[in-house]
Amino acid sequence: MNYLSISKMAEIHNISRQTLIFYDKIGLFCPVKIDEKGYRYYSPYQIPFLREICFLKNAGIKLEVIRDHIRNRNTNTAISLLESHREQIDREIAQLMEAKRVIEKRTQVYKSINSYQEVLYKPYVDFYPERQVIFLPYKEKIEKRTLHLTLMKAWSILIEQNCRLSDGFGTIIKRDSLEKANPLEGSGVYAVVPAEHPEIKSAISIPAGQYACMYKYGMPYDLQFLDDLLQWIKDNHYRIVGDVVDACLLDTTFYTSENDVDLCHLQIPVEKIVE
Repeated sequence: MNYLSISKMAEIHNISRQTLIFYDKIGLFCPVKIDEKGYRYYSPYQIPFLREICFLKNAGIKLEVIRDHIRNRNTNTAISLLESHREQIDREIAQLMEAKRVIEKRTQVYKSINSYQEVLYKPYVDFYPERQVIFLPYKEKIEKRTLHLTLMKAWSILIEQNCRLSDGFGTIIKRDSLEKANPLEGSGVYAVVPAEHPEIKSAISIPAGQYACMYKYGMPYDLQFLDDLLQWIKDNHYRIVGDVVDACLLDTTFYTSENDVDLCHLQIPVEKIVE
């Protein structure tokens, strides 16, 4: 038999000698002969097996899975392996598409920073679609520390359900508390569930509809801006029909000497009063 050296076998499969040595060590693909000097030799009839190993590895299948499969391979096990891996690829593609969309959305927020400056503290009305969110009430006095810690608890809920990205976050202030001595009573953090994860347990809905909005630099507990928007709503003959959303756009990682608070977007669901 005309044996193939390890260098030749590696060359015709476009892999390295070290790769073949590693495959031998893990019992994935072994030479048919090792001479007294330790040189490895392969049979030409082994080429289809190594070709298949290379195909499966290049397709992203783990070496330990390939090793278990190649030992007792038939058409049924091959179909099962490939279909299972295709399903895994579909899941990964969905995760990447979700990440791409969230990244594009956040990039657009950053690119629009200058336009936000032009409309700071100027109320207007806009439409927002329904959003699914994880909501957690604040358990302590609302300050930066409380905001950060509560948000991370909300994110943990998402991560526990295999959702590693949030589509935004902020604070929800309850409509029923707006007229109380403490308007922040019952308020809490929210983390938006990406549309690709409709099955998240314990998520609540922020309804679709018209919202009176205002961009502002200020933390959720800085009530001056909320009071200003509430007054605008009254003056322009709207009524409040839901909880207040205080969406964070730029957080503490963007603090400067000029602005040491978050850039946020107040959103209050309203409907026009028909006289």
